[in-house]
Order: sequence, then C-alpha cells, then structure tokens
Amino acid sequence: MKRFIVLGALFLALVLIVGACAPKAAPAPTPAPSPAPGQTASPAPAAPQGEWDKILAAARKEGTVTIYSTSAVQLRDASKAAMDKLGIKVETIGGSGGELANRITTEQRARANVADLMTGGYTTQVEVVQAGFGQPLAVDLPSFANKDVFKLDPFRFDPTKQAIVYGNGITPSIIVNSDLVREGEITSWNDLLDAKYRDRMVMTDPRSGTGPGTSGFFAWMTLGEEFWKKIAAQRPNLQVNPEIPTQQTVSGEKLLAIFPNFLRVTAAIRAGAPLRIVHFKEGTSYYVTGVALIKNAPHPNAALVFLDWMFSKEGQEAIGRTANLYTLRKDVKDSWIAVKELFPENFKALEPPNNIDIEGNAKAVEFSKKIFGAR
Repeated sequence: MKRFIVLGALFLALVLIVGACAPKAAPAPTPAPSPAPGQTASPAPAAPQGEWDKILAAARKEGTVTIYSTSAVQLRDASKAAMDKLGIKVETIGGSGGELANRITTEQRARANVADLMTGGYTTQVEVVQAGFGQPLAVDLPSFANKDVFKLDPFRFDPTKQAIVYGNGITPSIIVNSDLVREGEITSWNDLLDAKYRDRMVMTDPRSGTGPGTSGFFAWMTLGEEFWKKIAAQRPNLQVNPEIPTQQTVSGEKLLAIFPNFLRVTAAIRAGAPLRIVHFKEGTSYYVTGVALIKNAPHPNAALVFLDWMFSKEGQEAIGRTANLYTLRKDVKDSWIAVKELFPENFKALEPPNNIDIEGNAKAVEFSKKIFGAR
C-alpha cells in the first residue's frame, strides 16, 4: 500500500512539472445557454471567422447601406452609433410597404437597383421575395450562431431565409379617450354596439389594402358579416391617414378608435395624451415586422453586416427601444415598454400573427367592401 502511495505522489509531481512547462491554454469559451426543453443545442456557425472578417472589410470598403423601410427614421437613428463605428453610412428611404415594394419592382426591372435591404410588415417582404427580388441569406451570420437565444425564431415563417422576422408589435383592437371612457366600460367587441358610441368612433380604413386597419380587420373577420354590419350601422368615421384616428381620439372628437396605428398610439401615450389601449376578452391581434435582403444589392456586404447587427443583442435593444417593438431575443428585456397595457402578461395574444397570410390583405379588403361599400 505504501508503495502505491509513493508511486502516486511521484506521478502527481511529474504531471505538475509538465503542466508548468507547457504553453498556457487559452481560456475556455463561455458556454452557450442551455437549450429549452425538447430542443437540441444549436451548431456553431458554418462560416469561419476569417470569412466574416472578409465581409466586414468589404462592407467598410462599400461604405454605405441603403434601406427601404416603413420605419425609416427609427431604423436610421437606432443603427447610427453602431454603423458609425464600422465606417458604414446608413441611408434610409421611407414610405408605406406598398410604395416601397413598387419602387423595388421598378428599379429591379430597370436594372437600376438602389435598395440593399427592405424592412416593414412581414407580408410585404414575402411579396417582394415571391416577385423574385429577394436574396437568400447564404452566409451564417454571427448573430444567428445560437438559435436558442431567440424567443421567436426569425425564420419561423420562411425557412428559405429570405423573409426574416426581426420584431413584433400589437394591433390594438381599440384605443379610448381615457378622460371620456371609464376603465372597464368596454371589455368586448359587443360593447361597441351600444348606442352611445354611434357617430363617436373612428376606424382605420380596412379598404386601403395595407396598414393596421386591413390587417386588424383580417384578424377579426371571424366575428362574422352580421356583426360587422352592426358596427357599420354605428357609422364609424373611416380614415386612411394613420395619424387621424389617434388625433381624433386624443382631442375627444371621437370616444374611441378601432385598429389605430401602434407606433402613433404609443408615442401619444408617452407624450401624456389621454389615451388608453383596451384589450378585449376575445384577445389581441399582433403583427410581425420583417426584413429582406434585396437581389443585386449595390452594397451586398454592408447589407449583411447591417442585418447581423439587427439580430445582435445590441441591435435588438436599439431597434426595440427606438421603434417601440417587442424584441426576439431572450437576453434583451423590453424595458422601454412602459405602458402597462402593453406588458405581455396583460393581454391574450391571438395566434397566428395577423400579417403572415400573403392573401390576408386582399381577403380583408374584399370583406370590408361588403360591409362598408366601395371606396
């Protein structure tokens, strides 16, 4: 027994001497978060770091990325600091989803491409992709290395990696003037049929073919034709301009707005306007925002770098904070959503999102014309 103890001690000493002489090992990498139950751990990115370094260098050389976006100002402001560090100038061109898609179509056909990326409502990105103007994501971006960090899979609705989800927001069923409508007075769609709301409602026009009026109406077509005819009999004021429903409700000209624009509403509430978002017991519809790489982009490498930033922890937080969106990553807290009605625990979200059916807008327009007549 003593002999084994002595031999063991000698062996341990030898190991310590060899270890002291050996080169120092690099520190172990921080382990990735454990996968959620039922999921497998995500593989490491296929693209070697050297390849991404080449993309970064090429992006700096291109020096510019041009983005068509329905939230152009917010996206530009959110990304400026990060892109300035990389020497990439961000140029944004704003408009509605339909306007930007038409612009891309014209440029692609004329072979005079300007856009590198397009962001906005998810369905619009799908339409651009289906028209043949999208560019598949052929490189594994660093920000996608660990899929388990995402609470909503960016590729959930398009595994081809052409139309990618980068955030989401809700489509409020209604907002009310909080000075004129008591809390708890309205809890269901059926409450809107009360005679006291006749001529006192404004609605984002669902016949426009785009925006929260159309997508919201599509989600609630399930209420049926008879119900919506009763709403029409209440004579809501239909508005195409997304500013007006919020403005009329703030001023008290109208008691409530149906399907108001989410970003206008949240901005007004934070500015102290007398508005309250009401969640019906039937549920609250939500939408996803998407981004697509554009075919034959003038700055393809800068586009990839920008896209990678959008899904990084830094990018998700900056975009969420600036554009008032819910983020996709588990390691980003949506701390800027300071309105209690917007906390996810305070409403029941309807699945699926209201803007992933490519025919959803057309269906909503056709149905709404039956209810409210042609424009």
